[in-house]
Amino acid sequence: MIIRHITIRDFGAVSLYDAALVPELNIIDSRYTQEISTAIAFLLCSKAQQAIPPSWLHTTTRLAAEVLAETCVYAVTAVPRDGRLTISVTDNSGVDATDDYRYVLCHCLEQDALDAFDGQDKTLPLRLCWYRNCDDTPADVSSRTEKRIDLKTFRAYLIAYIKSFQPEPINCKKNYLTAITPEGQFTVFDPGRFGDVRLSETEEKLFLYICFLNVAGFWADIEKIRDLHHEKKPLVIWNFLEFLDESTDISALVARTVKLHQQIIILTLPLIGELKKEWSGQVCEDMLTDAL
Repeated sequence: MIIRHITIRDFGAVSLYDAALVPELNIIDSRYTQEISTAIAFLLCSKAQQAIPPSWLHTTTRLAAEVLAETCVYAVTAVPRDGRLTISVTDNSGVDATDDYRYVLCHCLEQDALDAFDGQDKTLPLRLCWYRNCDDTPADVSSRTEKRIDLKTFRAYLIAYIKSFQPEPINCKKNYLTAITPEGQFTVFDPGRFGDVRLSETEEKLFLYICFLNVAGFWADIEKIRDLHHEKKPLVIWNFLEFLDESTDISALVARTVKLHQQIIILTLPLIGELKKEWSGQVCEDMLTDAL
């Protein structure tokens, strides 16, 4: 699934945002990352979207996108009606396709939650722990498919995933590693000393992103078990790049992100120099490698 074009008018603090997007990597410099991420989530019918503040809506508010999904190009529009946004969709022929569009985009809550990375989300290290302690499998949350995975199978794979996890570095210079406790919680440790590890702002963002990539990888494996072939929504990333030191080596994280095989939309404050170049260059290089 690809967003080809998006328009945001009179939404929150945004007067007008209009942009064409490419299928691979999009880095959007803006001071309105919250409004843009919220608009994208709404236009993609995300179950994980935050409530839209009433003050963001005006009589002239309009969200629109051109979305390619399952070989069909949808024209998606959202305008306020009775104090809330209402979505309408037409297909290539101009015929109403709102129900079809919602059906194509109907994923379970956890899938939608993992189509976005918010660098302020401190719950990411706990997600596998939540899955292990829940009474029902999150895979059974409302989905467009009747294919289910029973709780026993889900938990068995989750436990195996946790046991097989190999520590991975956050900051090679400091030898900090990410691990998972037997309960399923992501943690950071330094094999050279005892005690808690104090992370810098950059290290904390990298740790959260590593947690995100691993939880997303876990769900990708669950989808294989369920034998689903649903459309992958774009991956939206925000509250991340602007918090990293420009000397940070993110090449490995870029490569892993590309392997999720989703359109990537990074929202960042207009403060980034070398990091933007590294994302763009690495994505192009990885795409060329995959093609070969």
